[in-house]
Order: sequence, then C-alpha cells, then structure tokens
Amino acid sequence: MSLSGLRKVMGLAVVLMLLAGASPVFAQLGSLTGVCKDENGNPLVGYKLRIERQNVKWKSEVKTSKKGEYTHIGLAPADYKVTLVDPSGRDVFFLGTHVGIGDPTELNFDLAKERARAQDDQARQLAANPELQKQKDEAEKDVKQFTGLKGLYEQGEVLLGEKKYVEAAVMFEQALPLAKGTNIPVILAKLGESYHKSRQYDRAVEYYRKASEANPANPDVHNNLGNVYAEMGKSAEALAEFQKAAELNPAGAARYYFNLGAVSYNMGKMDDAANAFKKATEIDAKYADAFFWLGQAFMGKATMTPDGKVVAVPGTVEALENYLKLEPNGKNAATAQALLQTVQGQIQTVYKSEKKKKK
Repeated sequence: MSLSGLRKVMGLAVVLMLLAGASPVFAQLGSLTGVCKDENGNPLVGYKLRIERQNVKWKSEVKTSKKGEYTHIGLAPADYKVTLVDPSGRDVFFLGTHVGIGDPTELNFDLAKERARAQDDQARQLAANPELQKQKDEAEKDVKQFTGLKGLYEQGEVLLGEKKYVEAAVMFEQALPLAKGTNIPVILAKLGESYHKSRQYDRAVEYYRKASEANPANPDVHNNLGNVYAEMGKSAEALAEFQKAAELNPAGAARYYFNLGAVSYNMGKMDDAANAFKKATEIDAKYADAFFWLGQAFMGKATMTPDGKVVAVPGTVEALENYLKLEPNGKNAATAQALLQTVQGQIQTVYKSEKKKKK
C-alpha cells in the first residue's frame, strides 16, 4: 500500500473513532415538539415558544410553522417551563414538562382545552369557597350595571349634543339608579345640565344641589348652579355659588369671577362688578371679554363735569384698550372704540396684535 493510501485509511479510522466517541453525547440529549391551536382548532402561525430550563438560568425560543408546529432539539434532560407567546409579544399561557433522553417530548398548546381547564379550576375553587362565589356574583352584577350605565350615559350625551334636552334627561334619569360611587355626582350633574337647558329650572337646581352634596369639591357644579340661579333672577344665590366655585379653584377661577361680575353688573353694583372682572383678568391676562366688561363697569362709575365732559375712573382706558388689543375685530370692538372716543375725544381706530419677536 502506498504512503498516500495508508494516510487515507488512518484518516478514516480517526473520523470513525471521533463519531463513535460523539454518539453517546447526542444520545444523552432530548427534544421538544408539539402543535399549537387556537380556540377553534386552527393552527397558531408565527407564535413563539419560550423554553426556560428550571433551576438553571437558560432559555431559548422557537417559532411555530404554518401548520402551528414547533420542534426544539438538543435539550438537556431537565424540567422546563414552556410559554406560548403571541406575535405581539404577549404571554398567552405556559406549561411545565420534563424532557428526557431519547424520543422527543410532546407538548401541545390548545387554547380551547386551556380555557376549559381554567374554567374547571375556577368552578372547583368557587364550589370550595362560598364567599369567593359571592364576590364573583357581585363583580358580574357590577359589570352588568356598568355596561348599562355606560350605554345610557352615552345616549344622554348624544341627545345633549343634538339639543334634545328633555330626551337626554330621560336617559340620565334611567342611568342614575345604576350609578355607584364617583359616578353618582357625574350623573346628577348631567341631569342638572339637561333640566337647565330645557329651562326646567327647579329640577336643575334640585339635581345640581344633589351633585354638589355628592361631590362638594367640584367647582363647576357650583358655577352651573349659579348660572341657573342667575337665569331665575335669584341674584344673591347666584353670587354665592360663583364665589364658592372661585374659592374651590382659585387658579382656574377666571370664568367664575366673570360670572360673578356679570351678575353684580346687572344688579347695578359697579364696584363689586369691577372687582370681580379685575380678578378675572388677573387670573387670565388674555380674557378679552373680562377686560371689556371691566371697562363697562368702570364707565358705570364715571362722572360728568358741568360742561358735559365724561370723567372716567382710573383703569377705564387701559381695560378697553386691552380688549381691543386682544380682539381688534371682536363682537364688542365697536362699543369699546365708542367708549374710548367718549373718554378721550379721539381714538386709535385699528388695533393689531403685537407680533411675536423671533428669538
């Protein structure tokens, strides 16, 4: 035999020896295989199986095929936690299994069977624990009530948007017995709004007051109740509600002070009106209407000289000019310009908003 032939024979012998030595190693490993199905028996395609070895920090992943099948080979004999993960990355459920040596370990994921198993487990737990069953029944009742409440509330909101105020009130009346906790003052306030807009003032007062009692810290309920009282001609009650709203939410009280000022103005109390409108402008420096009515209230305090000249109190011109700067074409612009003409004798007829300078 030639030297090259001898080398080939020896090389083959070495390979056979290596394979012979390796075979026991492969024989000591196992594998996992299975199929994944949804609740209708259809294959779960593109799902992942996260395979985690217990008591050892090791994990791997494998994806299901178009038939919902998966296989993972080369697993050391051990206990494993296998989690089904949907394509969005959400864990669906997991199973535990032991992988041994030799034939593949079969582990199937069937959502229909898993749901049935979970329901059976829950039924056994409820049968063994009457208090737990009671809690479940109450929770289901709450869900049913909330679903009914939500539907009635949404119908009422739609009707309010369509200006069908009487029909909206009917929906909210039906919703009220279903309301619990923090939902009660919400429904009560909606009833107040519905009756207010349908000009059923006594009913509006009734429900706004109940809403206020249910949630005393809500300033908007006091403001809305104040508006109802104002339309009823009950000025003292209206002022009290607007003042309460402002006290509850000082930082957001511009609108409440404006309403307070409007009622005071209509009562002829120009000092009170001016003070309220001024507070509104101090809270919101862009509240154009508050500046206009502040100017109006100041004009109500103006005096006249013997020769017929109007003497305005300090702040009148500034209030009217601020209004015109904020709304040069506003609904009250012509009136504001006329008042300034009266006070000053001449007026800048066009006011433009200042352009924002580039930094």
